[in-house]
Amino acid sequence: KISGQGWVALTSRGKPIVVDCGGGEDETYVDPDALVAWSPNLKVKGKRSFKAQSLIGRGSGEAYQMAFSGQGIVVVQPSEDSTDRLRIRG
Repeated sequence: KISGQGWVALTSRGKPIVVDCGGGEDETYVDPDALVAWSPNLKVKGKRSFKAQSLIGRGSGEAYQMAFSGQGIVVVQPSEDSTDRLRIRG
């Protein structure tokens, strides 16, 4: 949760996508590398999945996902963050 005075900058690779979690009992799954922000009132948990079920429905197909439930939104970037930013350049 961000609070206080000052500025905050959020970046995204491409136009951010806003996903409405719907407030029902179903969880919305997001790849952590694509996650930008979420509503503070959402319940959040990490989930490891190696089942074929994660490839269909509301799953992202990733081995580790963030699961969101409750009323609110999740903002994701359309392209996963690259590990290029971690390479030493020079």
